[in-house]
Amino acid sequence: MTPLRQQREIDAPAAPFEDLCALNRRAFLRWVGAAAGAGLLPSGCGGAPPRLAPPPGLELRFLTPRSYAVLTAAAQRVVGPRGAALIEQRAVDPGAAVDRFLASAPALADPLSRALWVLEFGVFPLLGKWRPFSALGGEAQDAILAELMGSRLALKRMLFKGVKSLALFGFYADPAGHAAIGYPVGGGPGGAGVEDAMSYDLAPELTASFPPPGAHR
Repeated sequence: MTPLRQQREIDAPAAPFEDLCALNRRAFLRWVGAAAGAGLLPSGCGGAPPRLAPPPGLELRFLTPRSYAVLTAAAQRVVGPRGAALIEQRAVDPGAAVDRFLASAPALADPLSRALWVLEFGVFPLLGKWRPFSALGGEAQDAILAELMGSRLALKRMLFKGVKSLALFGFYADPAGHAAIGYPVGGGPGGAGVEDAMSYDLAPELTASFPPPGAHR
């Protein structure tokens, strides 16, 4: 069983809501503030990378174009190659789905923004990188996510779980996301829901692109 699949089984079916609420805890917010004060979260300049930027005409209410890009990049790494292809083709838009979700839970918008800020701009020794997350190649992004998932620091694992859960939620909120894993999306009463899809047992090939902790150095 892969680490990502084990993580899914631990989270389901409460994900994504419990993981997201954890990002609103004082300990996490203090940790982000301390990291910023120590200069480990430099302010980024410039906009989102074009391939990850919001599509023309999409009006974001809670996410910024940059946080949308970071969430989209993270989603492409955790949903498997077929799901990543759907995101790349704009057939599924997890960022737009998350922005809509935040309208029903606006209190989560600020802690989520902080978590995505850490993922995007955190540098060594906070995270093992010197460039923005959205500017890294796929394997380097996998390495950062694996670092967070396997960290001895609970707050870094909390960041991973929160971002991962929201990325999966945004992906599986679209029925096309269900189809990417062959999940039986039914219509009418009893049809598959978002949490059902998130807890569905993934095929091995969909988790192959996400390495266990320590696989990339």
